[in-house]
Amino acid sequence: MNKDEKVCYCFNVTVGDIEKAINEGADSLGAVQQATKAGSGCGRCSANVEKVTLELLKENK
Repeated sequence: MNKDEKVCYCFNVTVGDIEKAINEGADSLGAVQQATKAGSGCGRCSANVEKVTLELLKENK
């Protein structure tokens, strides 16, 4: 996964930002969203935020 790929344009959140949130203790989609605000703007990216988060959480176990 490209760490520079934008996942949420409203808050300029990248795959790397989500990965950083997970590395800093975010252990669920809700925790990642709270840490990054990803998906809490217009909502169009919500499915992608969830997909990326779940994939990174699985890799991080």
